[in-house]
Amino acid sequence: MTKRAVRVVAALLAGGMTVQLTACSVEVKEPYYEDNQRIAIGAWVAPPPGYINDESYKQVAESGIDIIYGLYEDIDQHALDALKYAEQNGIQYMARSRSLFSIPEDELDLMEGMFDEVAKSPALRGIMVVDEPGAAKFEHLGVLNKKFKELYPDLMFYVNLNPIYSSPDQRDGRTYQDYIDEYISVVGTDYLSYDHYPLKNSPTSGTFLTENYLLNLDIVSTATKKAGIPFWLFIQAMGYWVAGSENRPPNEADIRWQVYNSLAFGARGLQHFTYWTPLKDDVTVFSEAMVDKEGNKTPIYDAVKNVNHEILDFDHIYLNYDNVGVMTFPVEDAPPELYMENRLPSFEPIRNVESEHPVVVGAFEDKDGNQAIMLVNFTDPAHELSNEVTIKFNKVKEVSEYGMGGNNRVKVKGGSYNVTLEPGEGKFILLLK
Repeated sequence: MTKRAVRVVAALLAGGMTVQLTACSVEVKEPYYEDNQRIAIGAWVAPPPGYINDESYKQVAESGIDIIYGLYEDIDQHALDALKYAEQNGIQYMARSRSLFSIPEDELDLMEGMFDEVAKSPALRGIMVVDEPGAAKFEHLGVLNKKFKELYPDLMFYVNLNPIYSSPDQRDGRTYQDYIDEYISVVGTDYLSYDHYPLKNSPTSGTFLTENYLLNLDIVSTATKKAGIPFWLFIQAMGYWVAGSENRPPNEADIRWQVYNSLAFGARGLQHFTYWTPLKDDVTVFSEAMVDKEGNKTPIYDAVKNVNHEILDFDHIYLNYDNVGVMTFPVEDAPPELYMENRLPSFEPIRNVESEHPVVVGAFEDKDGNQAIMLVNFTDPAHELSNEVTIKFNKVKEVSEYGMGGNNRVKVKGGSYNVTLEPGEGKFILLLK
């Protein structure tokens, strides 16, 4: 305050006028991000022949899926029709090739012109080559990938890898860590996709989660960060029975739980298994997926649609942040489902996290040093447990939450932030200082 201002205040007080002096409040600003990025949301099993039409593809687009994967088509007229309807509805199509992987290494010229017709469509995202290969196929995939990228540099050479619970035989004797590392180094990929379906059910003990879901995310996210490539993964969007093991049909909380845990580790692509209910399988018995075999919507369609659009409300913000690691709580006496090999020991803005039940905390930073977290209720959604969480922050004045309840600004009082997470719920939280 200047000397002149002091004299004015003194004079006013002497005249009997009351003057209240208050400190100016400083507005806490939230970083602004252009809405010019979109997270990839794919789905296995496109509408099959007989259902490849504008209405079917309009229904795909309305669900928030922007890449649909052909399973029952090849590089044929069915694929060309699918590409036409995908383009009309503003989405992309992953075409399946049943012959690409079988090209011998001394006859790579056979690939020339192989996909020229489908590649004319701007809706073509890539070519599906093989699903869940063993490590013995990596060298051949690497040779094919190199030639493919020379011919079709803008298309994805699409391969999806095994989950951590695959058998050593399925990985050709490799540990899971070696399987992932070898794929990245040998195939020379510019992304990595894998599947893991965690929602289980037992006729004797009820619902449960696979114990190594987080470990699988941990291994893949760590390896891809080291390689400087993004990872995509599959979300279980149907139930199925195989070899005496049951994966339960998911509800909306189950879908949300998988999506937010994936995002907590920095996933850049979400892929639903499946969109269309598979027509037949000699080994696996499937329950209905997002749509049934006749193309009718099921309750899972609405569940997936709700979560997809929830994410699409803030994906342009999320994609501006890089994942720097993941913490889990509690630390002491943690359940086995929280085990990871590369747990982030600390994150500067966080002093402490206390919760009723286990939580996952993904840590993020953008290019300007702004920080954020992805906070997820890690309890099995089938148990319907809400989770009260208290986070003690360093220097954080407000948070901006994104998730199921939209966007909310919350003041951090005394360094403490309290939130209740519903079953399956997660929140992407910008930390404002």
